[in-house]
Amino acid sequence: MNAGFLRRAFSSLTDILIVVLVVYLTFLLFGKLILRKQVDHFAELHTPYQEMLDVYNEDLNAISEEYTAAMTLAGDDEALKAEAQRVHQLKAQILEMQNTTDIESFNRELSRYFLSIIYYFALGFIILMTIYALAFKGKTLGRKIMQVKLEGPVNSISVFFHDIVFKYFFVIVVFIVSPYGGFVLLFLSVIIDLILISLTRRKATLRDILLKIDVVKTGYGY
Repeated sequence: MNAGFLRRAFSSLTDILIVVLVVYLTFLLFGKLILRKQVDHFAELHTPYQEMLDVYNEDLNAISEEYTAAMTLAGDDEALKAEAQRVHQLKAQILEMQNTTDIESFNRELSRYFLSIIYYFALGFIILMTIYALAFKGKTLGRKIMQVKLEGPVNSISVFFHDIVFKYFFVIVVFIVSPYGGFVLLFLSVIIDLILISLTRRKATLRDILLKIDVVKTGYGY
């Protein structure tokens, strides 16, 4: 019997969390150091940059507390509430403009580092997920936990296209270009999968249909 959407979704989520955790650990162990070495005088740039952001956040918290206090004191007086909101917005705009000016020179130098972090996680995810899926021939830990498996013409090539190319690759490519666009594409992909699995008799996604693979329920230890 083919697996439903929730069972498949949780198996995928489990595998994603495993891979992301491993990529994050590699980032902490050596990735961060490697990326920072790509920026000249990183420590001299990042330390004051972070200090400025900390001060900015503290100032934002301070004016938020002032705003909350002003709104409390205003009670039911709409005029006082409107004035408190106007003052808060004005102070927030001033702080934002000042912060933008303060960190502008640092942003130019550090933007390459922050962008490289996105590349590191995106490429690290797709590479490690590929190794993970192929090494286990599609029998990933997520699928074992949720008791589902691939059935049909399952081999290295079909697993690569089913579990990597049609599932994650295009989302990752878009995410590298635009993180927002990547999240939108991921959301749309999930919605399409939900509709197809819920409404079709075979409970098959587009990648299942193209590769003639079924994701079926099974027991532990398959």
